[in-house]
Amino acid sequence: MTNTKELTAYLLAFIHGLKESGLKEMVISPGSRSTPLALLAYRDPEINCYINVDERSAAFFALGLAKAQKEPVGLICTSGTAAANYYPAICEAEASNVPLVVLTADRPPEAQGVGAPQTIDQQHLYGSHVKKYIGMALPEEGESFERYAFFQGWESAAAAIKIPKGPVHVNLPFREPLLPDLSQSFTRHYSRKGETINKVTSFSLPELDSWLTKKGLIIVGRELTTQQATKMIELAEIVGWPILGDPLTNLGNCGKESDNYISHVDLIFADQRLETPEIVWQFGNLPLAKNLMLYLNQSKDLTYVIIDESESWKDWLHQSNYVLPIDPLTFCSMVKNMSDEEFHTHADRNWLSYWQERAKLARQTIETTLPLDAYNESNASKRLFQLLKFDETLFLSNSNAIRFIDRYAGFSKQRFSVYGNRGVNGIDGIVSTAAGICAAKKQQMFLLIGDLALFHDMNGLQIIKELELPVTVIVLNNNGGGIFSFLPQRELDNSFFDPLFSTPLHLDLEKVADLYCGAYKKPKSLTEFEQIVCESRERIDSKDNREEKENSTWTLIEVVGEQKAPAELWQHMIEGYGNRNE
Repeated sequence: MTNTKELTAYLLAFIHGLKESGLKEMVISPGSRSTPLALLAYRDPEINCYINVDERSAAFFALGLAKAQKEPVGLICTSGTAAANYYPAICEAEASNVPLVVLTADRPPEAQGVGAPQTIDQQHLYGSHVKKYIGMALPEEGESFERYAFFQGWESAAAAIKIPKGPVHVNLPFREPLLPDLSQSFTRHYSRKGETINKVTSFSLPELDSWLTKKGLIIVGRELTTQQATKMIELAEIVGWPILGDPLTNLGNCGKESDNYISHVDLIFADQRLETPEIVWQFGNLPLAKNLMLYLNQSKDLTYVIIDESESWKDWLHQSNYVLPIDPLTFCSMVKNMSDEEFHTHADRNWLSYWQERAKLARQTIETTLPLDAYNESNASKRLFQLLKFDETLFLSNSNAIRFIDRYAGFSKQRFSVYGNRGVNGIDGIVSTAAGICAAKKQQMFLLIGDLALFHDMNGLQIIKELELPVTVIVLNNNGGGIFSFLPQRELDNSFFDPLFSTPLHLDLEKVADLYCGAYKKPKSLTEFEQIVCESRERIDSKDNREEKENSTWTLIEVVGEQKAPAELWQHMIEGYGNRNE
């Protein structure tokens, strides 16, 4: 058997293992050393492949695909620094439990440590940020090696989706020649029954009965589907407690209106004199609002329960008494089964009314301090949330974008999905992640992003262009790092603040849109902004008129702002809320 036939048989078995374990999507960044794996995956009719020449963008695009589909997505790149460019997205995947299968091609052992080009030490390249590392053997002849390759392919995807989900790294060294035999096919019939991911279906805890009679808060700091969010609100209604979270929980836009859902959390908890609960149920991590974190940090003598099926101790406040390894829906069902009609008569209705009154005061403050027709970054973000329709998708960049929605948007009667990258809160790869989600869901996507985050991932616009994705990018352009105007660094002299934190970019966003064949709009009023947002969802690429920007599938809307303005508005908001709360 020739080297080419050995290589081909080995990789066909490996790819078969990936598919047997549920991998159906692959993102490929072209390169030389990865040629055999990339070619065989690309020609496989059962694998949907995307091509993205920028490895950093490719990894975040794959992250978006996996976020939307909840299934493992593969990444293929060549050797050397190509693999290093995956690192930020892998860190985000690990922190937010997204199943990626990272397949890095490598030089053979004899090329390591001797100055061979495009060669770095790729073993355990991503350290503790991956769930599992598999260093593959060089391809050899024989059924035993094919069986080995099949098992490792199966194991890598299975490990990625096993709770807690996360990224897995497989390093594959290849010797030349690198072209596989495309006439070969996989003829063996290896199979392995997938491991059952056991979820807790019952949980015996004597304290649970007593928990249900206390004054409690339900806090959600994890991404939920709209269906999960609906169940979580039903849980709050069963126990009679307020439930709160940030935009990524989808609690405010799952289509279920409830008096138990409390919005404008950061403003409510700006007043630290609030009553203290007897018990807290925290699902996943803490939500975005910093004022909530400060409130919980000073709360003493309460029962604190973290509920997370990943069995992660997500308690950086060190408050928890219990960590329950249960997924949210199972926990909701368990509580529903344990509670009865009699329980509702024991719920402290004054406790819920207290929080409803706080939310009402927050809404009144926002309406007074932020007039309906004011055109600025904060109000445009709020209005965007209100304009979204059934089953559309909103992706929120980190820094100001997600905070404007969290603080001001409130509740929507429409059901749509909100996403973000809050695992490690980076501003890199935002555009590419949003593109991946859009490609997976095949629905209208709105991306709210700042100019600095856009600059970090402008290459992500290329895949939006290539795939003709229906994306509307709303850029909050305050010319740099506007988030720092909220932080203590704002007290620095301008000679320090501007170069280190303000970082003005002076981007010409019309040229950015033009470079990637997008339609560019710059509204001058809130009314014009609303009109452009609504028109953008109807923008369909004309196959007969591809050159015309007006027929592009994607639109860039520039909302011009000033760096200090949102921080000044927020300060007025807090003062106004404090006066109402006296």
